[in-house]
This record gives sequence, C-alpha cells and structure tokens, in this order.
Amino acid sequence: MWLGYSLLGLVGLMVLSALLGMALGETAAPLSLATGAIGCALIGCIMVLTTRGMRAKESFSEALMFLVVFWLVIPVFAAIPYVSTGVSSTAISAYFEAVSAFTTTGASALDPSEIPRTIHVFRSLLQWSGGVVVATFAVVILAALNLQGTGVHRSVLFTFRKGELFAHLASVFKVVGAIYLTISMVCFVFLIMSGTGIFEAFCLALTSVATGGLTPRGEPLDFYVRGIGLFALCISCLLGAFNVAVLWDIVRNMTWRDFRRFFTNVEHRTLFGIIAFLIVLACIYTDFHHVTTVIPEAVFFATSTGFDQHVIGVEMLPPVILIALALIGGSALSTTGGLKLIRVLLLFRHLDTDMSRLTHPSRVVPVVFRAQSLPDNAFLSLWMYFFGYTLVFAGGIMALAATGMDFPFAVASSAASVSNMGPLLAATQAPFGFESFTETQMVISSSLMLIGRVEVLAIFAFMSPRLWVS
Repeated sequence: MWLGYSLLGLVGLMVLSALLGMALGETAAPLSLATGAIGCALIGCIMVLTTRGMRAKESFSEALMFLVVFWLVIPVFAAIPYVSTGVSSTAISAYFEAVSAFTTTGASALDPSEIPRTIHVFRSLLQWSGGVVVATFAVVILAALNLQGTGVHRSVLFTFRKGELFAHLASVFKVVGAIYLTISMVCFVFLIMSGTGIFEAFCLALTSVATGGLTPRGEPLDFYVRGIGLFALCISCLLGAFNVAVLWDIVRNMTWRDFRRFFTNVEHRTLFGIIAFLIVLACIYTDFHHVTTVIPEAVFFATSTGFDQHVIGVEMLPPVILIALALIGGSALSTTGGLKLIRVLLLFRHLDTDMSRLTHPSRVVPVVFRAQSLPDNAFLSLWMYFFGYTLVFAGGIMALAATGMDFPFAVASSAASVSNMGPLLAATQAPFGFESFTETQMVISSSLMLIGRVEVLAIFAFMSPRLWVS
C-alpha cells in the first residue's frame, strides 16, 4: 500500500513538472511527461486498491523489505520521463539518471544545455523529494532497525512503537517536508533578489537543501549566481547537511537553548571544522586571492552538494583528500551521504578509549561520548558498518576496474557513487565524467548509489537468510 502511495506521489511530481514545463513555453516534453504520469497513476492505484485492508502492523523484516524495494522500484518509474522525452537513449541510462536524482547523488551523463527545461524541473523536484525521503527513512525505519546500537539515527522525532513504523512515516514526512520546503522557498526568494533567473533559482533552491548537486546549467555558478543569492545557496546547503531533528527543535520551541544547538551540536561543529579546513587548504593550493570563490565551494563540497562555483576552487586539492572527505559525509539525520560524521566521531572516540586501555591495562576506562557512557557492545554494529562500507567501496572499485576503467577513475567513481556525491568525480578526474560511462558501468554506479542510500548494514541484513527465518 505504501509503495502505491509513493508511486502516486511520483505521479504528482510528474504532473507538476509538466505544468511548469508548459508555463516555461514547452509542449512536447510536458505532454510526454503527462502521458507517463497516466501509466504510473494506474499502476499506483492498483497497488493501493489491492493492498487496502491488509494488516497495518509490520515486523522489522517487512519494514526492511519496504526500504529496499522502495529504493529499487521508484527510480524505475522515475526513469520514464527520461525515456519518453528522448533525453536518455536507453532504459539503463534513464534508470541511472533517475537513481542519481532520487538518491540526491548529483551524477549525470547528460549535457544540461541539451535537456528540456521540463526535465530540469522534474529532476530538481525528484532530488528535493528524495532528500525528504532520505531524512524521513533515517528518522523512522533506520532508527527502528538500530535500536540496540549507538543511537546514530535516534531523535525526538521518532517514538518507537512496535508494528507502527509505517503509520509514523507520514507524520515525519510532513514535518521534514515542511522544514525543507520553507528553506527552499526562502532560498528561492534570495536568489531572485540577487538577479538569478526564475528558472535557475527554482532548480537551485530545490537541489541545494537536498544536497543534490545537479544544476540547470553546465557552466559554474559564478556565471549566474552572485551576492546574497550565493550566500543563501550556501546556507541552504548547510541546513540540508545539518541534523533535521535539531532544525525541528528550533522551529518547534523557538528558544535560545535550541537555537544554540545549531552551533554546539557535535556533528555541526565537525562540519564547520571541515569547511574551515577546506578553505585554508584550498587557499594554500590555489591563491589567497581566490578566497571568495573557495569559501562557497568549501561549503558546497563539505555538505556533499558539490556545486561548482568557479573554475578555480577546492578541486585544486589532492584527490585523496577530497575522496576521504566525501566518504565521511554529513549529519546522520540529513540529506547527505557517506559514512556520516557521528559514526566517524564515535569510531575515533572508541579508538582513543582502546588506546588508553592499552597504556593502562588495569584501569577501567568507559567510552564516554556527549556526556554518556556507552557499552563496548554498542560499537559492534558501528565497526561492522565501517567494515561493510569499506567492503562495498572496494568492491565498487574492482567491479568498475574490471570493465576496463582506469584505476584512479574507478576509485573516484566508486567513491562518488557510494557516498552519494556525484560531483566528486568531476572535481577529482576533470575533464572526464559520467558521460564516458558504459551501460555496465552505469549499472554498477547505480547499485553503489542505492547501497549508499539504503545503508550497508540494511542491505547485508536484507540479503541474510536469517532475517526471513522467523
């Protein structure tokens, strides 16, 4: 039933894109989109009607199955507009584009100047909705699947009641959607005030908070975004990379204590530190005269958005640094990809505690994080996740290299895909990009994007026979 509702939501995006495309003066692409929407609507209605009346309560295995099937199936239908409008020549390339947009990866083999504006609008809406879905699933489903762990996905937005996960999805989706919609609207207004075109401002306002990375034009942002519009774009990307539960507390309570958490939250402080590190290092590698272009690019890169502000920026840094930062990612309850900052911080804290135990074997040293003492067994899933993520990353490199791709290109491509940061490839391997991918390589990259979004342990659990023998 929920998959059917999700498909009907996708139909709404198609219809809205078609209407906006017609308002922009196009006819062929909106008609193709509307035709595809009719077919999707029929399938979605059938799914809803045939599953209505089924039991509302669900087990963990059912929730996990929905999570995996959702990310696999929705891009199939989201690929229809790419094929029907002739933007993508094959079903595989269309699926690659749909997966990239919906997972907010921002990888594309298409030339922005050759895409109808209707498709630009559609994939911007798809990125935005994908960002809302990512944050919602992290708050609800992934939090429930990790009840015994270190609490990476826990928040005040989630109150666990066994068997009521799906019922909780709609309410959290509305909260997250309202927050991100407000951010997008404010960003849009400031972009318009700065002189950015309405079409460009619309697309960027949606993709920035989703940390998507896809832009409506092929040239750097410096050509059409300046001043207060660029500042608003940076803030929107930051808010998308921040913990959505903290944003909700600020909106809900409007107290100084909650607002202060915006800066004192450990993930937020770490993200600010990464941005500062990128700014200093990029200025050293380029020139301090380029600080005005380095600052926004540092924000875009650290938030995994990856917008290209200028031809000279953070891409001047050694690729190994950029790849490492992309794999780290942003906050756990956000639209960013990667390992997530909270996991990396917890791993370093556990490592530091283990080092203290080695130097003082007879002393009891608990792992303390954010004024809480965490038992050692809580870190088991964390180390398993790190190992699994590394395994997937390495597997992606080997799979891409086996198709004939050069090893440095395979490393960057695997990192860009599994970390859901598509612009990383252009930043580290320019002038080459996803347009040089074969269909086999697109399949591998799409798989890595989906694994990065579903999260590694969830995929491993889904593939384990033990999950279904109960």
